[in-house]
Amino acid sequence: NFGGAEETRAERILQYSSMPGTSRHHWGTDFDLNNLNNSYFESGEGLKVYQWLQANAHKYGFFQPYTAFNAYRDAGYREEKWHWSYYPLASRMQRAYTHIIRYDDIRGFHGSQYARQLDVINNYVTGIEVPESFLNY
Repeated sequence: NFGGAEETRAERILQYSSMPGTSRHHWGTDFDLNNLNNSYFESGEGLKVYQWLQANAHKYGFFQPYTAFNAYRDAGYREEKWHWSYYPLASRMQRAYTHIIRYDDIRGFHGSQYARQLDVINNYVTGIEVPESFLNY
């Protein structure tokens, strides 16, 4: 919290939604599964799907970038069990994004003035957990 109601509002929105120009979905490497609610993936058919993804997605180059907060990921979006990323391309896009995009590029919408204060590039765009098996990819 940076002390103002507008900053607090921006932080709350960023729990699950991205600022324009900061979504990994725009790269064509990330996608959302059928349900944008973590609880769907905690029981029944959703749990079966999630368990299969956790056990097998890495074999095909996919991973869940927004895991629960832990020692490796302590900032950014809250856990999104529905959000999956294709690492072979996403890793390249992330490197390009962090070399090309600057905070001056994130503008033109209500709340854009908080992008730098909230460090959206580091905390949200790149605030992900990459599986150890992909680190030498």
